[in-house]
Amino acid sequence: METKRNKVVAALTGSIATGKTVVLDYFRKNLGFEVVSADAVGHEVIQMAETVEKIRKNFGDKVVSGGQIDRRALGKIVFSDKEALLKLNEITHPAILKKTFEIIDDLSQKAPVILEAAILIEAGWNKYFDTVMLTWCKPEIQLSRLMTRDSISREEAEKRIKSQMGFEEKKPFATHIIDTSYGIEVTKITLEKIASELLKK
Repeated sequence: METKRNKVVAALTGSIATGKTVVLDYFRKNLGFEVVSADAVGHEVIQMAETVEKIRKNFGDKVVSGGQIDRRALGKIVFSDKEALLKLNEITHPAILKKTFEIIDDLSQKAPVILEAAILIEAGWNKYFDTVMLTWCKPEIQLSRLMTRDSISREEAEKRIKSQMGFEEKKPFATHIIDTSYGIEVTKITLEKIASELLKK
């Protein structure tokens, strides 16, 4: 699957609580980019009749309620069983990717586009993009942001962070690192530079 190379299309990823939302807001509100969320597309795809039926066949009636996927019930299964998560990804990822690129191809006709995907690198979707931006901040700041945002303990925050692919593992796949440690007023200098590079291509 190929993105349209004559259009401005980039990807953004990063670990939990490293500032992706703030970065995306700046790109959208100040720099004229359209933003596509792979997570939002995923929520849509997982409730499509065809996907619901495939998930029901693999995980049983207990994960379906009123013809829709019970995300809580499904989550309890897949987040404690790696094989189950892999099976779910096999079912949903192709459909999510197809839908995502349909949206990107449409939006990119009229504006530069950024795809935000938390699992961009883990899923191997980075290979479809020439520009891959990776958010990062100092670990203590990340921990503090997550604890405050989700009202959770330090122990729970550390567990969530450790459950994800680490920054050093993701770094080789990124074309740009965005340090959000010092807030948007500092970060925007980096974002404006990246936007300038992209729009010149």
